[in-house]
Amino acid sequence: MSFLAAPLFGEKHFIGLVFVLLLYLTVGGFLNKRNLSNKKILLGFMIVFFVLEIIKLTYITIEDGSFPIYQLPFHMCSIPLYLYPLMMFLKPGLVVERFIKPAAYTIVLLAGVMALAMPTTIIGNDINWFPLSENILPILSFIYHGFMIFTSIYLLKSHIYNFMISDYKNVVIIAIIFALMAITMNNLLDKDFMMLNRGTGSPFQFLIEISKPLYISTMVGLALILIGLDFVITDAIVNPRRVSDKVKAH
Repeated sequence: MSFLAAPLFGEKHFIGLVFVLLLYLTVGGFLNKRNLSNKKILLGFMIVFFVLEIIKLTYITIEDGSFPIYQLPFHMCSIPLYLYPLMMFLKPGLVVERFIKPAAYTIVLLAGVMALAMPTTIIGNDINWFPLSENILPILSFIYHGFMIFTSIYLLKSHIYNFMISDYKNVVIIAIIFALMAITMNNLLDKDFMMLNRGTGSPFQFLIEISKPLYISTMVGLALILIGLDFVITDAIVNPRRVSDKVKAH
C-alpha cells in the first residue's frame, strides 16, 4: 500500500488533478459525439472499472510476489465493481432505478472526490510524477478515482439516473450494507477495508484509542452526512426553481 509522501495540494497533487480533469473532459467529449445506448455506456463503464482493477491487482501481485489480500474489493472505491454489474444484469425496475443507480451516483461520486481531494494512500512515495515507472500505482489510482467521478456525473447528466431527493434513504441502506460487508471482512481477515478497522488515512484514527465502536460510528455517520450533503447540492442543481421556492417560503 502506498502512503503519503508528496504533500497534499502540492505540485504532484495538482498535476495529478489537472491530468485527470483533462483526461475525462476528453472522454466526455468523445462520448458526446457518439450515439451510444445507455446499455452500451453502462457496459463500457463496467468493463473499464474491472480492467483498471485487474491491472492494479496484477501489478501489485507481480511486485509483491503474492496476491495482495488488503486489496480485495471491500473498499469504498470498490463499490462500482458491484453496482455496475447490478445495473447491467438485474431486471430493470424499482431496485435498479431507486437503489442501485442512486448509489452509483452518490456513493461512487463521494468516494472518488474524497480519494482525490485527500489522496493520503494513493499519491505514492515520490514527490514527483517522474520517473513514471515509480508511479504506476498512483497513476492507476488517479485514473480510477477520476473515472468514479466522471461516471457518476455522466449518469446524472445523461439521465441514465433520474435524480429524486427521496432516494437518500435508499442510498443510506446501500451504504450501510457495504459498511457491514467491510466490517465483517475486517474481522475475518484483520484488514482495514473502508478504513473501518485501523483507520489508516482517516483523520479520526485517534478515536480508535478511545473506542473502536465510537470510531466506526463516527466514520459511518460522517459518510451518511456527506451523502445527504451530496443530495442537497444535487437537488439545488437539478431542481433550482423548487429549491428557490422553498427558500422564499421560509
